[in-house]
Amino acid sequence: MNFIHQHTFKEHKGPLYALSAAEQPDYFYSAGADRRVILWNAKERKAEKVVAKSPTTIISLLYIQKFNFLLIGQIEGGVHIIDLAKGEEYKYLKKHEGYIFCIAYIEEKEELILASGDGAISVWSLPDCQLLLYRKVSEKKVRGLAYQANREELAIACGDGKVLIYNTEDWTLKSEISHFNSSVNAVAFHPTQLNKLLVGDKDAHLHQIDLVESKRLLSLPAHYWAIYDIAFSPNHRVFATASRDKTVKIWDAEELKVIKRFEGLKDQAHTHSVNQLLWLNDTDLLSTGDDGSVRLWGIG
Repeated sequence: MNFIHQHTFKEHKGPLYALSAAEQPDYFYSAGADRRVILWNAKERKAEKVVAKSPTTIISLLYIQKFNFLLIGQIEGGVHIIDLAKGEEYKYLKKHEGYIFCIAYIEEKEELILASGDGAISVWSLPDCQLLLYRKVSEKKVRGLAYQANREELAIACGDGKVLIYNTEDWTLKSEISHFNSSVNAVAFHPTQLNKLLVGDKDAHLHQIDLVESKRLLSLPAHYWAIYDIAFSPNHRVFATASRDKTVKIWDAEELKVIKRFEGLKDQAHTHSVNQLLWLNDTDLLSTGDDGSVRLWGIG
């Protein structure tokens, strides 16, 4: 496989925490501490426009194609829903008191899930934006969510060293996995091995969990500092991890072995913590972080 740095996007004025797909395949959104959401054209390597401005730092983003909504999760616990067709705010959701670290969407049920630094999750219906569930699940932050449609399960990454698995049909707790010695920051269901879950923690370890028996199969020292994101490529051949140690690693999805590390000047890599990842397609990966840039990697 070939691994190259294709471009570095620089327009923001501060650390970045969020990436999202956009309406068109070659476009994406980014946001962070400068309180702006920028739409980028990856093919043309340019910023198209600022689509929204926030009164506070932006922590998470999610584009929902069915409604043409852009969701903006903020540091104070609110979520602004932007109707992109009208270019205006559609609704403001406010239930949480902590950072909105992650936003997930269950397309089959038209339900939105928010994960917050207040240790709770909330479930909302779309497009009417009714609160369906608010549940305290941790005494510490809830940083990550992952949904698996085939299993009808939501995995929740908790700051108290737990991963919770909920049945998304009735929102009952199916299992609690407590094999971790530090905060759990990121979770990702394996797309082809449906009974496997990957977990990234503050101690820089990547874990593989058997969901049938709720036990840990592997624990790998994957990075030097905390893992903040795990993202599988659309073709499921590889996945990427992002870390506070300034690196992006590419892994073989079947063997869970590192096949490339983007690090340092030689790779034109990030100079600060890497906070989030986004695959544009099978071969184009985006990463962003505290250096205020978005980097585009070619993998394939």
